[in-house]
Amino acid sequence: MTDPDHAASPAETPAVTGRRSSLWVVLPLALFVIAGLGWTAAWFYAAGRAEKEIDSWIANEAAAGRQWNCADRRLTGFPFRFELACAQPSVTFTGSDPWQWSAARAHAVAQVWDPQHIIAEFQGPSVLKEPTSGRSIEANWSLLQVSAVGSGGVVDRVSTSANDYVLSEGGRPLFFARHAELHARHHPGADGNTLDVAIGLKGAGSGALNGGTQAAADAELQATISQVPPFQAMPVAERLRLWQEAGGKVKVEVAKLSAGGGAMNATGDIGLDGQRRPAGALTLAVANPQGLMGALGGSGLLPEQAASLAPLLMAAGMPTTLDGAKASAFPFVFRDGRVALGLIPLGKIGPLY
Repeated sequence: MTDPDHAASPAETPAVTGRRSSLWVVLPLALFVIAGLGWTAAWFYAAGRAEKEIDSWIANEAAAGRQWNCADRRLTGFPFRFELACAQPSVTFTGSDPWQWSAARAHAVAQVWDPQHIIAEFQGPSVLKEPTSGRSIEANWSLLQVSAVGSGGVVDRVSTSANDYVLSEGGRPLFFARHAELHARHHPGADGNTLDVAIGLKGAGSGALNGGTQAAADAELQATISQVPPFQAMPVAERLRLWQEAGGKVKVEVAKLSAGGGAMNATGDIGLDGQRRPAGALTLAVANPQGLMGALGGSGLLPEQAASLAPLLMAAGMPTTLDGAKASAFPFVFRDGRVALGLIPLGKIGPLY
């Protein structure tokens, strides 16, 4: 027998069930709307902070002698990215050796969940001007990208990649490469003034010598540089002086140039002595110098007559191998303003600045 106090009437049961069903539909929707409003508020708050960080970084750069400017700057990218568009970006290096750099446009992107990693793309051409002399060098490319990772306003590592890169002055090509890369980072476990640097070139050549028009050389550099001076506006001579006084060294792991079926590679350590002269040792290995120098002459990177020195090079060097091929090695020693090939003195070398 059913207890009348606990029995639900037929009319009440559908209403209760309907209210519960509606609750399970409305609740997720309400939570979604709340989450969306919270994300929107968080993005705009972070965007405001990013704008302040950019302004602070520009102010710090100006104090270091680098004045950055955009003809028009916009921060967009809602909801998952930060995108900074800069029309006509430029930087002016002040000081005793001023110069200016400008490009057509820059577009930088960072993901909301990883704002310390920035990827930027630049639109050419770019122009480097020296106001005191009026000299102007122009660069252009089909694609130029920069990737940087840092924290606290300090860049930890940066990579640059360019396709179809051309450097010219007064309409005359100085250098070109089908592909060029530059990577730099703070050396792991070392002080902040030690950098690892890697450079790669594919299909490189020069129009500065012999009217070379066909890119024929590939190049690779891997080196560690210690005691790197702060990146501030200063003449090259002043930068070298600070580097020398701090005991800076360049440790060359790979410095390779390949062309025409030949190759040369240098390894060693070198710095500057108290008289501003090179000090250290570099070992140069050369394989198939005839093909190498002939190709470099054709690309404009060397005078074409250099190929005639190939037989002499192979005869004067010590037997070794390079990339599995027969090669000659030349151990150069720089000491007390002199350069020697092993124990054979070659001549004097003066201060670099």
